This record gives sequence, C-alpha cells and structure tokens, in this order.
Amino acid sequence: MKVGFHISIAGGFGKALEEARRLHCDVVQIFVKNPRSWAEKSWQDEEVEAFRKLSSEIPVFAHLSYLPNLAKIDEDERHMKGFLHEVRLCCLLGIPAIVVHCGSRKEREKGIAMTAQAVNEVMERFDIRILLENSSGQGSSIGGNVDELAGIYGRISRKEKVFLCLDTAHLFQSGYDIRRKRVWNRLIGDIESGIGKEKIMFFHLNDSSTPVGSRVDRHWHIGKGELGIEFFRFLLNDKRFAHLAGVMETPKMGKMDVRNMKVMRSLLSPLVPRPSS
Repeated sequence: MKVGFHISIAGGFGKALEEARRLHCDVVQIFVKNPRSWAEKSWQDEEVEAFRKLSSEIPVFAHLSYLPNLAKIDEDERHMKGFLHEVRLCCLLGIPAIVVHCGSRKEREKGIAMTAQAVNEVMERFDIRILLENSSGQGSSIGGNVDELAGIYGRISRKEKVFLCLDTAHLFQSGYDIRRKRVWNRLIGDIESGIGKEKIMFFHLNDSSTPVGSRVDRHWHIGKGELGIEFFRFLLNDKRFAHLAGVMETPKMGKMDVRNMKVMRSLLSPLVPRPSS
C-alpha cells in the first residue's frame, strides 16, 4: 500500500511539495481552499503550474472542506455551492478524486437522500471521482455504518464515478472493532454485498484516542491509540488492498509525522507487492 499524509497548502504548493518530499510520501491529500471559510478561492496560473509539479511527482487526492454539509443542501444553498466550487478547483488543478464527508442530519433518510442528490448534481457537471468517507457516528453524522453508505450509493446515478474512502479511526469509533480480524473481514464482506469491495479506493490511516463505539472523532498517532500497531500491520499487508493508497491525518505535533511514517514503513512487508506508480 502507498502511504502519505494530509499536507497543508497554506504556504503554497511549492512548500507542500517540499513537505511531501521531506516525509517521503507516496501520496498526499490536500484541501484546495481554506477549509474553515466559505470564501471562494481563485488560483493564479503560476500556482496551478506549481501544483502540477507537485502532482507530477506524487499522486494527489483532494478532501472537501469542513463547512459544506451535503446532507443539508436543501436548507442552505451555500452547501451545494461550496461543493461545486471545490470540485471546479479540483478539475482546474487536474485532481482526479475528492473525498467527501456524507454530511450530518437528524432525519437520517432525508440526509442520505440529500447527500446522494448533491453527488448526482456534481456528476452531471464534472468528470471527477467522488469518494464517500465513512463517519465516526458522532452527533447526527451520516455514513457511520455500511447500511447508510449503501443507502447513498444506491441512489447514485453514475456509480462508475463514486467510490469509498475508509477511515480506520472512524470505523473503530462508530462501533466496528476492526482490531479483530473476523470483524474486519465481516466488514469487508458487508461492503462487498452492499456496495462492492472494488469500490474501496482510498484509506485514511488513523489511530483513535477514543475507544471502540465511542462515536467521538479523535485521531491519534499510529500505534499509540486504541487501534494499536498490529491492526495497521495487518491492514497494510492485506493483499486485497495492497494496490491502493492511504494517508495519515494524525495530529501535527513536533516530529510525530516523521515518527508515524517510520512506523508505517516498518510495518510494510517486502513479501506483499506494492504499486509501482
């Protein structure tokens, strides 16, 4: 499996590339704009060129920013407008895929329908892959179990463009004790039945500082949290996913990124083929 980090672009794409190189990333994930602001972003030509240099060296995935809530596009036009704007930026930059949260809403079925509607609207306008990320189940967040993810996927019109991003911390926090291989394999079986195992495209490789079923979303450093080191050893060497990639979204604390990458590299078995590109 290819491994990398979510990298900040606050200092520009040039600095992001330097950071990705420093951390020996095989892959990176970025926000294409300020994730805590509704303000739209306009990239200049020289910035687009700098990004293309980054993406020519290292595969890049985008992540939708924090504010758009796809489950409430009927309540506030900013949610859909923001989603469309960020996808437009991805297409400008040549980013082929964007990870999205499934939104939050107390009325579950309505939220599932609205999230699917939002994705369908994007599919009508842009040629991009949408990766639905599972949630921790915190609050009224949608997508904390396979049934809800399948409910969204079942309403998608262009299924060939929609995939899954599995966040390991979120799986654990939402109640899947994936430290147990039988639970992990049953989860993958449920995804196979409800959506399709081949739809798993990307991973968020995060440990959890909160216990299984806590429904509290707190990422932690690899092997230092409740999931533990052996789960990541198993996942990174699961031959079903060896051809895929994942990024860590662990807290930025001193030299912990360097430490987390070293741990990940130490867990990768030379006997499991890794993608060459």
